[in-house]
Amino acid sequence: MREPRFLDFTNRNSLFRKMFMLILPAVFVPVVLLGYLSYDKSRDQMESVTAGFLQDNLLLNAKQLNTFFKSIENETDKMIASRPLQILLGEEPPKTYAQEAVFINRMIDIVSQLRGSYELYVFPKDMEYYPNYKKLINLNQIEPRPEYFDLAFEQQNKGLWFHSWDNNLHKPIFIYVRAIRSSYYYEPLGVLAIQIPDFFLREELASPSAFENYMFMIVDKDNRIISHPTASRYSREYVPDDGWSKAETQITEEGWKLIAAVPNKDLTGQINQIKDFTFWIVVVSLIVMVCLLYFIVHTFTGPIKKLVLHMNKVRTGALAKFQFSPDRKDEIGQLVRGYNQMISGMSDLLDTTRTMEADKRRLELQTLNHQINPHFFYNTLDAIKWRAEKAKENNIAAMVTKLANLLRFSLNNGNEWTTVEREIEHARNYLEIELLRSNRAFQVFYQVDPEITKRKVIKLILQPLMENAVKHGVNHLPEGKGRIRLTAKLKGGSILFIIEDNGPGMPAPSSQVMDHSADQDQPRGIGLKNVHKRLQLHFGGDYGIRVDRSGSSGFRVMVTHPLVEDEKIVQ
Repeated sequence: MREPRFLDFTNRNSLFRKMFMLILPAVFVPVVLLGYLSYDKSRDQMESVTAGFLQDNLLLNAKQLNTFFKSIENETDKMIASRPLQILLGEEPPKTYAQEAVFINRMIDIVSQLRGSYELYVFPKDMEYYPNYKKLINLNQIEPRPEYFDLAFEQQNKGLWFHSWDNNLHKPIFIYVRAIRSSYYYEPLGVLAIQIPDFFLREELASPSAFENYMFMIVDKDNRIISHPTASRYSREYVPDDGWSKAETQITEEGWKLIAAVPNKDLTGQINQIKDFTFWIVVVSLIVMVCLLYFIVHTFTGPIKKLVLHMNKVRTGALAKFQFSPDRKDEIGQLVRGYNQMISGMSDLLDTTRTMEADKRRLELQTLNHQINPHFFYNTLDAIKWRAEKAKENNIAAMVTKLANLLRFSLNNGNEWTTVEREIEHARNYLEIELLRSNRAFQVFYQVDPEITKRKVIKLILQPLMENAVKHGVNHLPEGKGRIRLTAKLKGGSILFIIEDNGPGMPAPSSQVMDHSADQDQPRGIGLKNVHKRLQLHFGGDYGIRVDRSGSSGFRVMVTHPLVEDEKIVQ
């Protein structure tokens, strides 16, 4: 962690602290007091000017919008009173496609005659009887849902305003919905909807030309924006910005409000200049004073402070030389040169230690591999197989073939990695050799998750465990009674192998993890210990072998191997 530069300021006896505390009040107090009084006066003036200006302009524009809304509502009076429209909507719903086609043609003619400057849509009361007409109307913003009809029919001689987002224009739109009723019986016949783009509404608003950033917006009763100069802010909750003055008034019965906002800096430019000037006087004065004091102290204590900071980095393991001017011949220069020589010696010693540890680990892994993997020349086995086939000794030929496969897998040009599929096949070859070699039959079951067959694992972890299951398990059972089961699956982000047999088991606790203190002279001990140690050397203490013996017989070994990609553990 980096130490603060002004470390001496916390020292009560330091020269830096004494000079700083003596000069700072003489400059800081009067300047800050003047700045505060100036700011307080300018704030009062800003609030007074802003409140009056915004309210006057807001009321003027609200009146203009109300006039616009009223003109739309008046225009619908003529539309809903149209006799041809009422007659058409009052007729029985069409029962055939031809009747609906006649209805559509008549409706198009009537709408064309009634439509003014904006888009007009008419929906019959029972819209479900007009499926083709519904498809013809391309109105994505408002659907003829029952709740819209109910809200419109509840109104008396007036309509409702809605808002929506137009995906084609990428702007909000406003929709005025009003019920169409029979002039004679006042029964509901349908609903008309007038669609008005947002820019028509915003053209009615007039902002003062003297203020570039003067802005109008409209919010609904939930305080969500429905009209804004930036269309993408539609439907966001309105939160007043800091540094802006605003005024608002309600403009519709639906609870919509018109908001006028202007940056405070646009209203109080001269006052802000005074405030900024005062602020910068304070800041510059303090900076000059701090810089002078810092320069005096830093000349003497700076190099030592930097060296202390570098030493703190060394404590975290970053062994690097301290960069310093070699021309300095005083005591500080001698101290730095001695420190750099010590760092060089420590770095060389650590490199040597790392190299020795890596060589030790590599040799230990090779020793374990050689202990598990006997190297035979499988070419000789191929010759034996050929002679056995010639002598028609098919069992001998099959046994030699599988043994050759076993040795090819073990050698594999020194490669320590294989796949789950090949590792299981290697274990299968060993078991088949055992079945051919001895006259004692036993059963083998495999249950493998197909998702892990191509996953990479270190080789030769299953064959030693199968060998233990045969020698110390099923070989002690009567003919045909032995069973071995191999299960391979994913569990908790790792590959889990389970090898089970129904042999006599091993006298041990019900569940134990292999460790380096296990007795190698016990049955089943050496093979399990070697595989366990290889897994832990490769991947750490979270992986290895767990032995589980349940009941008076049977033996169960669980091998946990991490998921790896390109020989790196997948977290």
